[in-house]
Amino acid sequence: MFDLDIEGEAELIERFAAMPGAIRAALAKKLGELAQRLESKIKDDKLGGEVLEPRSGALRDSISVTLANGSVEIFSRGVKYAAAQEYGFNGAETVAAHSRLIKEAFGKAISPKTIFVRSFSRQMNLPARSFMRSALDEMQDEIRTALTEAVEEGLNP
Repeated sequence: MFDLDIEGEAELIERFAAMPGAIRAALAKKLGELAQRLESKIKDDKLGGEVLEPRSGALRDSISVTLANGSVEIFSRGVKYAAAQEYGFNGAETVAAHSRLIKEAFGKAISPKTIFVRSFSRQMNLPARSFMRSALDEMQDEIRTALTEAVEEGLNP
């Protein structure tokens, strides 16, 4: 048996004890930066014409990228067609009864008239136009590098 005397043992123990907290803090900071970058990529690039042309801005405004329990959540709230655009849709869609204002009939102008349209079904074949998953895929290398750097920062404060 032999005795081993470690110089700076207290500092080493303190450093090891601080590691999980330091790594967690560095990762949280990087995840926050990455979440903002991802949200910008989705809203400005993908929904700014790269994948979908902006019309009303409702889809863009509905996108939210947040941090929750150490993970990044991407979702769209309040826009029914977001999932159909992201994943595509092939099937029957029911259109609710509604009224519409017509100003033309059989190719000729008429005085404006409100008509009522009954509910009906129509067949849709909408191709996938990924704006969330494609943005995440494009950032994959950047995310991997940033998280590796965060762990290294946490190990060497």
